[in-house]
Amino acid sequence: YIISKQLPTLGGASPWATTGYAACKQEVTRQNSLFLIYLHSPMHRQANRVLETLCHEAVLSQLEQPNMTNLGVSIHTAQGAHLAKLLQAAAYPLLVVLQPPSRPSSSSMQLVLRAEGPALCSMTPTALAQHLSSLLQRHQVHLAEQEARRIQREQENQLRREQDAEYQAALLADQERQRSLEEERQRVQREEEELKAQKQAIEQAKESRLSRARQLLGDGEPTSGEITRIRFVLPSGKKLGRKFLSSDTVEVLRAFLTLHFDENGVDMPNIGLSTSFPKKTYNDGDQYQLSLSQAGLSPQAVLMVQNLDA
Repeated sequence: YIISKQLPTLGGASPWATTGYAACKQEVTRQNSLFLIYLHSPMHRQANRVLETLCHEAVLSQLEQPNMTNLGVSIHTAQGAHLAKLLQAAAYPLLVVLQPPSRPSSSSMQLVLRAEGPALCSMTPTALAQHLSSLLQRHQVHLAEQEARRIQREQENQLRREQDAEYQAALLADQERQRSLEEERQRVQREEEELKAQKQAIEQAKESRLSRARQLLGDGEPTSGEITRIRFVLPSGKKLGRKFLSSDTVEVLRAFLTLHFDENGVDMPNIGLSTSFPKKTYNDGDQYQLSLSQAGLSPQAVLMVQNLDA
């Protein structure tokens, strides 16, 4: 049976547990307190003397400390027999003090005090109280060290979390910069490709106009046939004259001007033609196929040349 009810106190609640070993062990682990186990042998001739020692005021003052859990059990009970085997008792009575494991992952307790048989029977209350007081002080230091390590681990974990968060933030920022740079690079590349394509399209259009102009214009001025003399007044004010066949079309005039401007380094792809009197323009695509006679430009005419893109 559990002997806690037989052991006196200093006037307050009993320092001896009224529950079994398993429940006490759980409480010790939860509270991180020292665990005193006393195995009582009623038949031992000095058992009463040990009980008197445990009932001494100096010893009770230590047993009632918050960091001490106390269990007294008779060896004639099933639980007492189990504890005797577990603690490998060699003599009775037996008193041990166990300290809970430092690591939560460990289930084994550490033995910090063991007194049994004659050694326990001869121990004075003052000596036992001193042993218990020393154990409690060391345990308090142990708890303080554990708490300091816990705080240090928590600080280290917090620092790692902050460093990880900073690293992730820096990584995301770097990825965002890289993404922005890549988008900018692709944008510039697209613009360059578009500009290149535009230039190629312009060059191709220009080459097509020049090729078409050469085909239309033929080989030099005509020397026979019905001739039409055209004088061109360029945008610069310069005058330019040339003979054409009256059967040539307005498009041939434009071909002549296209080649002239290209040879002189003038960029004027969109050419406008008009007469001053009577006022008439020849900028409609349908008019390009009119012969000079049909357009009223034969046998001679003065045409004003305009840059329609200006």
